[in-house]
Amino acid sequence: MIFRTKTGKCFDKALFYLKALYTTEKSHRNIEKMTDGYPKEDYYRIQHFISESPWSAQAAMADSAKDVNTLFNGRKHIALVIDESGEEKKGNESVGVSHQYCGNLGKTCNSQSAVYAALVADDLVSIIDTRLYLPKSWTDNEKRCDKAGIPKERQVFKTKTALALEIIKAQRAAAIRFDWVNADGLYGNDLVLLNELEKLNELYVIDIHSNKSIYLAPFVLAVKEKKTGSRGRASTRLLPSKTPITANKHIASLSQKDWKTVTLRNSTKGVLSVEAYVKRVYLWDEVANTCISKMLIVSRKKDGKGQWEHKYAFSNAKDGQFTIDELAYMQCHRFWIEHGFREAKQELGMTDYQVRGWLAWHHHMALVMMAMSFTLSEKTTQKQAMPLLSASDVRLILINKFAQTSRAKISIEEQIKLRHQKRKSDISNRYKRNGQTEKLQV
Repeated sequence: MIFRTKTGKCFDKALFYLKALYTTEKSHRNIEKMTDGYPKEDYYRIQHFISESPWSAQAAMADSAKDVNTLFNGRKHIALVIDESGEEKKGNESVGVSHQYCGNLGKTCNSQSAVYAALVADDLVSIIDTRLYLPKSWTDNEKRCDKAGIPKERQVFKTKTALALEIIKAQRAAAIRFDWVNADGLYGNDLVLLNELEKLNELYVIDIHSNKSIYLAPFVLAVKEKKTGSRGRASTRLLPSKTPITANKHIASLSQKDWKTVTLRNSTKGVLSVEAYVKRVYLWDEVANTCISKMLIVSRKKDGKGQWEHKYAFSNAKDGQFTIDELAYMQCHRFWIEHGFREAKQELGMTDYQVRGWLAWHHHMALVMMAMSFTLSEKTTQKQAMPLLSASDVRLILINKFAQTSRAKISIEEQIKLRHQKRKSDISNRYKRNGQTEKLQV
């Protein structure tokens, strides 16, 4: 049982937290607001449950992944989609927080970042795993890591692509079904990751940056001849015998007849179509110093201003293994993890937490994933009766049901009094940690 520790069971606290994720308003899903209106003992019980109780967040995530895997039984296509998500954070004590690039905001700032994985089947998505990214400013500081409760074995720097590979291996080892791996350009531009996936016989369709250098034909590696009359030693380095071109420059040279119109799916805004192009290309693997081949997949559609937007990807698919329609369909799945992030953040409080430690962060994420898998279950079981059922709809239904069955809360005056007591206690503790005398009068 997941919510069992050496000192007893904590299922009731897990259920309380899960209900609160649904019923507490957006941006207020922290423990203080979740327990607002309940006796102060509940605040400390839930605080301990999230921040200190030794129940396994990884086991809870694995259980959610199995539930989603079962819900997707019989589905023709399932993708494991990898993406990162970051949130701006104040201070420097929250685990993993550093001055780093935050993709959500499109800028470098004080933020916290993690790599996530979602299972996607058709128009259904659920996040099933995560790895918190620890910058070197953390892993190089053992004392700082210990203070945040980071396990010793996790106090090792790993790139985001290495964390992604760790997730992929873990899900495959857990017998979670997925037919291919999808991710954005950060991962597609890492040849080490792509090579590792090929060693694992994992099919992938992973985005790349538009300026990625490619070769349009196979090449050999040879020592460049020294020009007659030139000074200095002759080079001994092996270099490609052909000249590369960036992917976007190659695409710019195409004509309309090189593109095929592909229908991806039906959406609420109508049929979603793109134009697609596929070509076998070649890369120079500078680590192995060899010529390797990839399938280049490019899709494009016009934006609101009538300008073409292009998306580029590499795949290890073999020639003739998939049609151009299938490859374009496999490429488009990053949309769904972004959709999953929006649902998790807006409806389930994925980023509303106010915790600092390693254990608390993982506990919160595990419970969000459990709530997400439950929402997915409701969508699938109610598909015939309510085909447009959304995460927001599920949340509203649960709020109504919980309101009818929850125990009576204490009076509003008592709620305010307890809230002020908790705030005063937090302020006092903060002053004590800083070795200061409390000056605020409450």
